[in-house]
Formats: sequence, structure tokens, C-alpha cells
Amino acid sequence: MSLTKRLCSFLAGLALCGTCLFTGACAEAAAPDRWQGEYQAYGRTIKVDTEITVPEKTSFPILAVEEMKELSTEDIKKYKEYFEALEKGGRKNCFQSRYNLIHIQYFDHKSHPDASNPGLVTTPAHVLPEYDPDKAYAEDNDLTVNEALDLVRQNIQLIYPSVDYKIQDIVLYDRTKYRKSGKKLDDKGQYELGCMQLMDGIPVAGSIHDAFRHERTRHDAVIAGFGSAWGLVTDQNNFEYSYTLWDTVAELGTPDQCLPFEAVKPTLEEMIMSGNIRCVRHIDWGYAQYDLPEGSKYEYVLVPAWVVWVDWADDSTEELETDAVNGTGFYTEAYYYKPIIVDALTGKATNPNDESENRMLLPESYMKWVQE
Repeated sequence: MSLTKRLCSFLAGLALCGTCLFTGACAEAAAPDRWQGEYQAYGRTIKVDTEITVPEKTSFPILAVEEMKELSTEDIKKYKEYFEALEKGGRKNCFQSRYNLIHIQYFDHKSHPDASNPGLVTTPAHVLPEYDPDKAYAEDNDLTVNEALDLVRQNIQLIYPSVDYKIQDIVLYDRTKYRKSGKKLDDKGQYELGCMQLMDGIPVAGSIHDAFRHERTRHDAVIAGFGSAWGLVTDQNNFEYSYTLWDTVAELGTPDQCLPFEAVKPTLEEMIMSGNIRCVRHIDWGYAQYDLPEGSKYEYVLVPAWVVWVDWADDSTEELETDAVNGTGFYTEAYYYKPIIVDALTGKATNPNDESENRMLLPESYMKWVQE
């Protein structure tokens, strides 16, 4: 189940001052804020009450990036040996590095033989839109949100000590149970964490490859996953993680000024009134990843942008139903959980239905930093 289609997420942080241009000094002086509003569109009431997240940084340089280099054979052997050394009893361990994906599994229990039979059992899942990081939410599990994130962080830092993440999405999984009797098969519930890579404290908040309804190439989904981590966490002896990483090649310069959120909000309100945006999930000031034209010195670039994750419907008039199986509340495939990436220099927003050939390329407003 793709984390990019999770219906809810949360983030907390700072917002920009109302009318001033967004610069380092402005960010430093900004007060906490939210986007709150109520809109009527096509007979629907769309309520927005969403925190706006701004990193605790005063400079947001444009970065040329590349995929983190794959681990050497010696490195892979070292980390495989590390996890194999932890083996006890029925524990299952796995460490893989392939095509820049690091995948780690570490289990100290044997699964019930019926646990993977969807005809017999179910594992209800629930999105967690708001949370206290120091509280526990998984069923019959004392692990707090912060402790779950720390386990994700600690294990990737065994391999890449300088890499860090912040949470983007949380899904809770209850204890697996028999559909008919309700008898539970597990001792604890789990956290599924979707995380954003931090580049010097600034989150990789969205990828242009995630922003559109139609993929340009079969590699789009893979590229969209860079700069993120996924973890299924029960406790320190029972977890599964996957990571894909960006590495900085060069700092290309820093824009003098960017638009505050109040300046780009009207564009988003217009999308709500058009009937396409049905819900606003979270808003981040962070990095958006774009492609560069063929022949450029670099292949990918991260630029500061407003990234607004929404539930998007292609048909403004269609009433869409949620999928109630297992109590997930996830929407059907007619509904999309998408990032609307807003150019912080011009205020222009991506359109999920754009199929133009150059839609993945860095906006012209940023090209002067790449060309200099």
C-alpha cells in the first residue's frame, strides 16, 4: 500500500508573516499559524484547518542532487554481518542494498501461520492525522511516536550517520484478528511511518514525479521515492525499513526572496472552488525535486517551494466513496492523494492532470541559478 496515497498526515511548525516577502529574517520572526477556512463548492462544504510547517532555518539554498551512491560490496557484507549477529531463535533478518534502496528487516518472532491469509484474518488500519510525539497510539503497544521514529533514524544511521528524517505520514495497524471470531493473533499493533529526508534540516517535501495523474516514464514512481523512508515498526526487535536517499552535489545559490503562503493561498482556494481539491492534508515549506533538461550539468535539483498535500478528484462533480474494508477509510482509485507544488518565486501551482512533455522540468523561474 503506497504511502503516497495515505489519506491523512500531520505536521506542526511555523508559518510566514502575512504580507512580507519570505526571506530568512522573515522566517525567523514568523509566528505559528494555520490555514483555516470553509469553502462551498459543487454543493460540498470543504473545511480547511491545517498547520503550516516551516523549517527552523534561515537559508534555503538551491541544491543539485544525485542518488546516494550504492553501497560497496564490502559495506553490504559489513551490515549483513551486523544484522546476522543479532539473530536469536526464530528471528528473521534481512539487509539488502540494491539500486540505491536500503531495505532492513529484523524480526524476533514467528508469525502465526494464518497471519498472511486475507480470507481468514484482517488487520485494521487507521491514519493518524494528529498526535503527541511522546504518546503511544498503536494497539496494546507502549512504543511512542518519537520512539518509533528514533528506531527508523538509528537503523539508517548505522549505514549513513549523517542522514536524518522527519515524519510525514502515520498509519496505525491494529493487532491482526480472525474475521469470524475476532480473536487476535498478534501481541501488539504497529506503526507505519512515512518520512521525509532532511537536507541540512530542510525536508524533501515533495517530488515533481509524484505530482501528476499520469507518469511520463516507468521510472517516475521510483524517482518519486528518493528522499524518503518507509518503516513498519512494532518495537526494537521487530521492524522493517526501506530508504532511498538524495546526496548533495552542489549548492547553486539562494533566492533573495520567495512568496509567503498568504500570497499563494488564493491559487489553492481556486482549486478548491473548482471542485478538484476535496481536502487539504498538510502544508510544508521545504524542498521540491525537479528534473533538469538533457545536456545540463546536473540531472536533478531541489528548490524551495510550497508543497501542499491534498485529496484530488479529476471530476469536479463526482461524489466519491471511501473504501471501508478493514476500516481504513482510504479512497478508491478515482481519488488521488497528491502534492500540489507551488513555485515559490511565481506562485504557479502544478496541475495533476498536466500531460505536457516538459512538466517534470525545473520551472524557468529557477533556471538562472542552474545556468550560472
